[in-house]
Amino acid sequence: MSAVHVIEARGSATALGETIGRALQAILPKAIARHRQERARYGRDQALALARPLRDDLKGHLSRRAEELPALTHAAAVDVDAMVSLNALQKTLFLARRIRLGEECTSLAVPRAAATDNCVLLAHNEDALLYRHEEPCVVRARPADEPIFVAIAYGGLFVYQGVNEIGIGSTSNALQMTDIWIGVPKLFLSREVLRASTLTRVIQATDLAERANGNNHLIATADREIYDIEVSGRHAALHYVGNQPFAHTNHVLAPELRSLEESNTRDSQLRRHRTQHLLELTAGQRTVETLQALLRDHANQPNALCKHLDPAADQASRTIAGLVVDVTGRELGIAPGVPCRVAFERITLA
Repeated sequence: MSAVHVIEARGSATALGETIGRALQAILPKAIARHRQERARYGRDQALALARPLRDDLKGHLSRRAEELPALTHAAAVDVDAMVSLNALQKTLFLARRIRLGEECTSLAVPRAAATDNCVLLAHNEDALLYRHEEPCVVRARPADEPIFVAIAYGGLFVYQGVNEIGIGSTSNALQMTDIWIGVPKLFLSREVLRASTLTRVIQATDLAERANGNNHLIATADREIYDIEVSGRHAALHYVGNQPFAHTNHVLAPELRSLEESNTRDSQLRRHRTQHLLELTAGQRTVETLQALLRDHANQPNALCKHLDPAADQASRTIAGLVVDVTGRELGIAPGVPCRVAFERITLA
């Protein structure tokens, strides 16, 4: 029996929302409850009040997500503004109290020229904040008039990461930037990437002018193109990866964006250097299996690629899932938990 919760959804944005909401009825109320407890530490009413104009921006600029969201929350019996707040916590806390959240993740890409089996590969460890409701799931969706996609998500967040039928794969990492303003919450942009049918539309989705802030997006196509896109609230930097393996964590690489960064990036730099080192060591044997093994690495614990919860450490997050995307084959390998303890399962697009 599969350990991965796979949600099969199809149809209009409303139909997708209803299906996903029903499938998450046991999870979303818990995720919202945890979120409310965390919000209360910083001013619950103020954070919720900021979520309402964010929802208005969503309606004005991402109509499909604005249609999907209320259908999802109604089916799951949760409040729609609480759901927006859940997906916009970094923005609301920064705008209300200038509080920074230590969100962390690791992504990497292996171009076809550097892979052993001639596949374009992405890999990612999802590190969740301690109060986030983990329980990752996979959504395999057939939207009306949009590409079919398969992607991992968790805890009611719209940070979908996976691949679509066109052969566009995506993972994303948090960035801590200071130019945050009222606009479309960044997590919804990850979902928009999988709607895209061309690389140009991917870049347009990540660089939406009306965004509140941004993430790092590592994008790969079955046509062997790989780009890394670092996005803040008002700026973006595009990096062409080329034919060498590439890793990104939670600090910006573009010199022109560094003045906007608000965090101590030491742990992120150490994690990226470790990931690049491991990619170099796997030269000549870079396969789905070797990337899965790489995601289990424990060097520099508790700030390793594979993070374990350590009550004695000053720790912001822990790893809740591992992901390897075979962009060429349009399929995922998912470890629904700490990758060193949970086996990866293959999930196909069809």
